[in-house]
Amino acid sequence: MDDFHYHLSQTSSSNLTTTITEDNLGTFRTFEIANCVINGLLSITAVLGNGIVLFAIWRTPALHSPSNTLLFGLALTDFFVGLVTQPLKVTSCVIFLISKEDVPLTLYAFDILSIILTTASFSTATAISVDRYLVFYLHLKYQVLVTNKKVMAVIAFSWLISIIFGFIWTQSTQAYYLIGIIGFVISFSIMVLMYYKIYRVVRRHRAQIETQTHVGVKQSASPQLCLAHSTKSAMNTFYVCFILFLCFFPYNTTACVIQVTGSSLTKYIVLQYTGTITFLNSSINPLVYFWRIGEIRAAIKNTLKSVKSREERRERSAENNV
Repeated sequence: MDDFHYHLSQTSSSNLTTTITEDNLGTFRTFEIANCVINGLLSITAVLGNGIVLFAIWRTPALHSPSNTLLFGLALTDFFVGLVTQPLKVTSCVIFLISKEDVPLTLYAFDILSIILTTASFSTATAISVDRYLVFYLHLKYQVLVTNKKVMAVIAFSWLISIIFGFIWTQSTQAYYLIGIIGFVISFSIMVLMYYKIYRVVRRHRAQIETQTHVGVKQSASPQLCLAHSTKSAMNTFYVCFILFLCFFPYNTTACVIQVTGSSLTKYIVLQYTGTITFLNSSINPLVYFWRIGEIRAAIKNTLKSVKSREERRERSAENNV
């Protein structure tokens, strides 16, 4: 009976292999085909959704703020996930299902890009949480101290760190695992700390407003509106960071279990599907932007209307020429 050895082509377990026998090959193929279909569909939604978000922010000058620039950076990583990483995943799976052999170059490219994009996503999400806290901490100084140029420098630095992290994976998997675990804990801790501090600031400001209202002190509407807007903005980005954590947690947990207990076909299948959940995050984020952020929702609607109007004018022009 022939056995087939298949590499676990996910970033946290790229050096592991699992043995597939003729008896369980049918089950394996069924799960892999379903996973390929899911990834193919998610690839399309990630590219279209994030492409629209990127184009809408780019063509709308009113959205060229530091906060939206960070969201632009996050949408860019999600766009590349759908454009490059997921198609590579589907390609490697299809080739193996047809030839029963791995394609090292495809798997290698998939692993490297997954590491780079995942690291860029987490570092950008961390920067978003810090940015939202600075809005409350700096108050009026925020617009002076936090500029688009500085934010773009932060995004560029996060990509540089991501590329270096990918290079570390090629040199030492042990160093990669160690740095990856430490980096994940630090990133998640910063996000939790920033939103906790935001919660404390908002609760304190609301208590002050209620106290002053109770004693009859007249309040200007401007500070209250500013607090409400900043709080809503913080909640919007909290959803983005929270969903990012939810999508990556099952995969990270499964990968750690495999590292400790070893690989098996069942664990491999679970790893593949939890890996697909991490890709799902790239398709969910544009929906969160559209749902929670009114300015981006309006920009997307205007962009789609503009594209539709342009197409209608082109069709009328073509008809007139005929």
